[in-house]
Amino acid sequence: MIPSRAYCLFLTAALVACAASSKTKTHREPVDPGDEFGLDDSPQEQPLNSDVLSDSGAFGAGERPKEKDAGSTTDASVDGGGTKDGGVVTKTYCSGPLAAGDLAITELMITSRAGSGDDGEWIEIASTRDCWLSLKGVSIESPRGTATTDATTIDEDFDLGPHETFLVADSADPAKNHALPGKVFAWNTSDVLKNSGDTVSVKSGALVLDTLTYPGFSNLTAGRTLAFPDDCKPTDRADWARWSLTFDSWTAGFQGTPNATNGDIACY
Repeated sequence: MIPSRAYCLFLTAALVACAASSKTKTHREPVDPGDEFGLDDSPQEQPLNSDVLSDSGAFGAGERPKEKDAGSTTDASVDGGGTKDGGVVTKTYCSGPLAAGDLAITELMITSRAGSGDDGEWIEIASTRDCWLSLKGVSIESPRGTATTDATTIDEDFDLGPHETFLVADSADPAKNHALPGKVFAWNTSDVLKNSGDTVSVKSGALVLDTLTYPGFSNLTAGRTLAFPDDCKPTDRADWARWSLTFDSWTAGFQGTPNATNGDIACY
């Protein structure tokens, strides 16, 4: 018997369906996303960690205000072991040449305002001695990569009293450095202190009197300094857990204690 036309059409459709169902499906293996997973072209802020600077105790230094005693003052009377006669100080100088540790960097204005061309940055340098120091010829340097170094040299007769301070700033112009008080020397350039971390060295010839490397902090506010508290041990200065954001202001809109004691913050 010859199959009917309808039956033939049914048989043909069934064969096509079976052939389609018998095709082998390709399964894709899972792929390890690797290190580039989730990355895009937009810049991402990287978390800070202690691997960046091995001797740093805590990144992003905290805020530790110090309670002040009633009637306290930040002014210090210094006579260097000498005597005052009619307002004239008889200076007692330290014996021998300058030595490593005679000076210490104690405060940093890493960023005075947002953006590039910042010429209001500065550092504070303190004497660690109980006698007077003659600092003519001392240089203060900050590297700018491998090609050049920002540096200034004290080329005048400058004496620093016991535990007194002086500043080194981008500019000595009060309109640019935000009216810094006291003695100021200048690098005469902008953006000396890098926001991402930098090193500052104080030298007498080839002798390094002090050097300080700071990391890139995540919570610095423009116009606010980072300082080492007066009540901390000098040997703890390399431990950034001891440093603090400052509270006192020397002029409107700027927090810090340039050429004054760091008594507005407490050691941790």
